[in-house]
Amino acid sequence: MKLSIHQPSYFPWIGLLDKIAKSDTFILLDDVQVVKGTYQYRNQFYCNGDAKILTLPIDYHLGVDFNKLEFKNNEWGAKHLDTLRNYYLKTPFSIEVYKDLELLYKEFENKPPIQVLDLSMRFCLRKLNINVDFLYSSRIGYQGKKGEMVLDLCTKTGATQYLAGRGSYDYMQDIVPSFKDHNIEIVWHKFAHPVYPQMGNKPFVEGLSVLDLFFFMGYSASSEIFMTNLNSQ
Repeated sequence: MKLSIHQPSYFPWIGLLDKIAKSDTFILLDDVQVVKGTYQYRNQFYCNGDAKILTLPIDYHLGVDFNKLEFKNNEWGAKHLDTLRNYYLKTPFSIEVYKDLELLYKEFENKPPIQVLDLSMRFCLRKLNINVDFLYSSRIGYQGKKGEMVLDLCTKTGATQYLAGRGSYDYMQDIVPSFKDHNIEIVWHKFAHPVYPQMGNKPFVEGLSVLDLFFFMGYSASSEIFMTNLNSQ
């Protein structure tokens, strides 16, 4: 059983979704501390050939966990919807995707940030036909931090492989022998970003939320592009 683990992400980018799709089970780290200024509660979207950041208005304070987060206000949803509509108004699938987002943002109403992040991730997984077991770290219970936490989550879920992100390479080195002792193989995630038509003749902008792919290519083609790219790596 191949396991991947990650913090929440607001309408995640294709790289994270690729990692999840290559797993049998995914654990959402809902009870770890939020890191200010990261893409855990914001993401990049396409605007006139550039990447623009859209951020959830969380009430951040040092040491707060995701499942304890609250919003600063309740008006953010309409603003985000309006921003996305303006960014992607001239894309080929703007009407279809925007209608779905209107329904999704209604689901967001009166929900805490962790549920909004969860719903945004599941929306993207569903549209790409990615089916994995989706678990919460807070419901499993674990010990340790960083590498020790990962190992404990692997053993408690019965993982035989752990799909690790490149960003964890340094802090995972000390715990590698313990993974071997538990007969758990560490597989390092490999990802090459697919290129697809965006707007006009401007250079391709990668690293954006997968919503960008949906708006420009539609759900069916997006799923085909995603899966073809996944299977080529």
